[in-house]
Amino acid sequence: MKLQLNRILLVSASLIVMVAAFALLVFQSSVIPKRSFSAPETSYHNWDEILSSLQPITIRTYSTGMMQTDLSGIMNLSHEKAADIEDVIVKTPVTASIIHHQEFGFFLIDTGLDSSYINNPYGTYRGILVKKTIGKGSQEPNTNIAAILERENIQLQGVWLTHLHPDHTAGIVDLPKSIPYVAGEGERYINFRYLMQSDHLAGLEALYEIDFTKGIDLPPFGKGVDLFGDGSFWAIESSGHSKGHVMYFINGKDERVLVTGDACNDQFQFDTGIGPGYFSSDLEQAQHVLESIIIFKERYPEVRLVFGHDV
Repeated sequence: MKLQLNRILLVSASLIVMVAAFALLVFQSSVIPKRSFSAPETSYHNWDEILSSLQPITIRTYSTGMMQTDLSGIMNLSHEKAADIEDVIVKTPVTASIIHHQEFGFFLIDTGLDSSYINNPYGTYRGILVKKTIGKGSQEPNTNIAAILERENIQLQGVWLTHLHPDHTAGIVDLPKSIPYVAGEGERYINFRYLMQSDHLAGLEALYEIDFTKGIDLPPFGKGVDLFGDGSFWAIESSGHSKGHVMYFINGKDERVLVTGDACNDQFQFDTGIGPGYFSSDLEQAQHVLESIIIFKERYPEVRLVFGHDV
């Protein structure tokens, strides 16, 4: 009896070691050090104060390629308003935006696709699950964001990410690693060795996270953080499509712009009021954020919306 128990314990211990070793091999590539991004203290308290103090900041949005995916992945076809909408394969632009602040320089919001998509529909992704889980991308030569930056002779100071889904992080592969990369707190980076691995964040010393607990209330949204401290550029918490999803607001003298990320993919989604689909981590919360965007646009019609997959 004692011998049999010892055998059971030995087998159990061996299985635990094997599972732990497999998990380490597969999941280690998903781990990246996180650091808190400390924004300057703001002197603003609400939207009216922000919008009455316009700043020298601009934004330009570019398509870096196209991504093919199921409509149900980006739009919740279980929504009552989606009864007559068929689930089809759609192609959507994969965008990146260049913002320029007169004092602080040039930054990106998201990075789009890297140059590898010219020859490979899966970019730098590899692994046994890639073809079953990752949408196909396509790209014309010299349309990746690094080529655009080089063509316009732009010295990049940093990158702000709406979230860490691959069509928003792929372009990092072609970008300098010495600049800060900033995302929302709690964002997950999916990168499983042997299964579906891209290493989009390889080479980064750390990923900075925005702490929204130190922000101000910006209804109809949640908290907002004044990233530069002068009211020109704001991060707005918008968890739903992903756990740490962030929208960005540009408070420019020429125009005011809300970059929605995948909280709202395109004009059609905005017009129908149907929230993001099964790619999202929380469908109910994602729907709430979309409805908040609609309310915000009604209150401030002068604000232009830049959607996550529309140019």
